Amino acid sequence: MPRRLVLTAMPAAGHVNPSAPLIGELVDRGVDVRVYATEEFRPLIERLGAECRTYPPGTISSGVIAEATNAGGSPKVAQRIFESAHLLVPFLQAELQDRSTEAIMFDSNALWGRMVATSLRLPAISMMTTMRISPAELRGLSARESLPLLRQTLAALPGLLRATRRLRRGVGTGLVPPSPVLPAQGDLTLFPLPEWMQADSDRDDPTCHYVGPTFDAGTRTEELDGPLRELLGRDGPLVVVSLGTLHSGGEDFFRACVEAFAELPATVLLVVGRRTEPPAPDSLPANIAVRSVVPQLEVLQHAAAFVTHGGMNSVLEALHCAVPMLILPQQVEQLCIGEAIARQDAAIVHRHHFHGREITADELRTSVQALLGQRRYRAGAWAVAQTLREGGGAAAAVDQIDDLLRDRETPAF
Repeated sequence: MPRRLVLTAMPAAGHVNPSAPLIGELVDRGVDVRVYATEEFRPLIERLGAECRTYPPGTISSGVIAEATNAGGSPKVAQRIFESAHLLVPFLQAELQDRSTEAIMFDSNALWGRMVATSLRLPAISMMTTMRISPAELRGLSARESLPLLRQTLAALPGLLRATRRLRRGVGTGLVPPSPVLPAQGDLTLFPLPEWMQADSDRDDPTCHYVGPTFDAGTRTEELDGPLRELLGRDGPLVVVSLGTLHSGGEDFFRACVEAFAELPATVLLVVGRRTEPPAPDSLPANIAVRSVVPQLEVLQHAAAFVTHGGMNSVLEALHCAVPMLILPQQVEQLCIGEAIARQDAAIVHRHHFHGREITADELRTSVQALLGQRRYRAGAWAVAQTLREGGGAAAAVDQIDDLLRDRETPAF
C-alpha cells in the first residue's frame, strides 16, 4: 500500500505553483498525494498525478483572496483565513477520519491544515510561500509608509478578533497555533527561497530548511500559443509587465505603461490580469502587446526586464531566468522582498504605493531604460540566478519530509 500525504493549499497561483514540483516529486517517489484546493487548480494537480479534492463553496478561493486583498490588504486576508478555518477544520477532520495519512503538508497561510494535523496528531509540514516580515524590517518603514498597513490593520481588527473568537469556540483553543499565527510553521518548515532573502533567518530553529525555488515549467498547464511565440521571437529586448493575479494593476497604470514604452526600442508585453479591461489592440503602438494571462515562467525565459509587484513567486521566477526587475510593491511583504533583491543589484524598487501615489510614465521609462542599459542590473540578476539551485529544490524538500517521518518512526518514502 503506498504511503499517503495530504496537502492543504492556499488557492492562489503564487501559492499553488511553488508546491506543484513537490507534489510531482512525491508522486514520482510512489507517494499517494491528496491535495485540497479549488476547481481552478484541478487540471494542474491531476496532471501531476495527485488526487484533487475541493474546498466547500463559500470558504476559500482565489476570488475570495483577491477580494480581501483589494479591500484591506494582508489584515483582511488574515480575517478571511480565520473565517474559512472555522468551516474547513471540521470539513477536513471528517474527510480524513477514515484515511490512513502519514502527514499533512499545508501552505503557510492555510491555517486549517496546521490545525487539522494537530487534531489528528499527525506531523505538520509547512510550505512557507509567504516571506516573514521581521521587526527590523517594520522599523525600517517610514511613518508614512507604515500608515497604510496601520489603517488596514485597524479596519480589519474587529472582524479578525470576532473570527478568532469564533474559531477558538468552534474547534478549541488548543488547535490554534501560538503567536505569530500567520504565516504558520510546522514540525518541518520548508522555505522555497534562498536563505539570504529572509532577513531574520538567524532566528530559525532546526525545523526550518531553505530548499530554494521549487518551480518547474514542466508542472504548468499553460502553453505558448502561435501569436505569443511570434511575439517572443521578435528581434530586440522584451519587457514584461505584470502585477500578478491578485493585484493585476488598474487601467490607469497600464495607460501609463503605454505612454512610457511607446517609443522604447523593445517589445513590451502587458499582462493585465482577468479583472482589468485590456486596452484595445488597435490603440496600441506596434511594439506593445497585451494579454490577460500568459505562462509567466516560459515568457520570462525570453525577457530582458520585468516590471512586477514583487510577489515571491514572480520574483523567484524572474531571478531563475536572470531577469532584472522594476518592483512596484503593493504590500509590505513585497516591499521587503524587493529591497532584498535590490541589495543584490538585481532590481530597482519604487515605493510610490506606500506614499499614496502611482508611478508616472516618465519614472517607468527611466527605470526600465536603466535595467536594459546598465550592466550592473543584468550582472546582479545573473549572479543571483547561479545561487538559486543551491538549496536542492523539490528533491531536497522531499528528502526533508522523508527524514521527518523516519525520525517519527513512520515508513519513509
